[in-house]
Amino acid sequence: MAAADADNHIRALQLARACIALGARLGTVVHVTGLRAALLRTHFFRNGGSVNGRRPESSEWIHCGNILTRAEASEFASVFSELRERQRCAPADALVLAYRMYADSHAGRPTLSFDRAFSLVCQLLGIWQCSQSSLAMQRCPRCQARYLAEIGAPPPATGCVFCHLLHRYSLDPRVKAHFLGRQATPSRMPRPGGDPKKQS
Repeated sequence: MAAADADNHIRALQLARACIALGARLGTVVHVTGLRAALLRTHFFRNGGSVNGRRPESSEWIHCGNILTRAEASEFASVFSELRERQRCAPADALVLAYRMYADSHAGRPTLSFDRAFSLVCQLLGIWQCSQSSLAMQRCPRCQARYLAEIGAPPPATGCVFCHLLHRYSLDPRVKAHFLGRQATPSRMPRPGGDPKKQS
């Protein structure tokens, strides 16, 4: 094996380890790293350990899920997009780093799983398990936050998911409990229009 090939192989194994540590399923790791499933089982899943069940391949949860899940999906996607646009991170690196930042900002108890974050990246960039992009980041004309939306979808007349979240924070005990349970305060609620490093 040439030195460059060996370096790439080692990097792929390191990337696999990082994905698995964040809760990735075997199939997700195969897509992200390009490594064969048999090799990954030998190195990382010899005693089981892979999350059971299928990866979330439908995007319905992005549009029809509860407000907290949709807000956190946009929060992760905003951080991911910032890493891609400003730091020119490769998709796999940006996925791992953005998810780690997102999870850390929620005290290590994120609502969004790594596999769902992977699914969002697939649909944002049209890579891995998607042949074309179906989602894009939009900027809300009301609050200026960046949020996930279907490509070409007009801005919602009543504001984005963050507008609704901020409105419901003081009115809905479930929303407040969600953030208080993560030791968050209203001033530290997600602000995807700002610097993601200041949100963690």
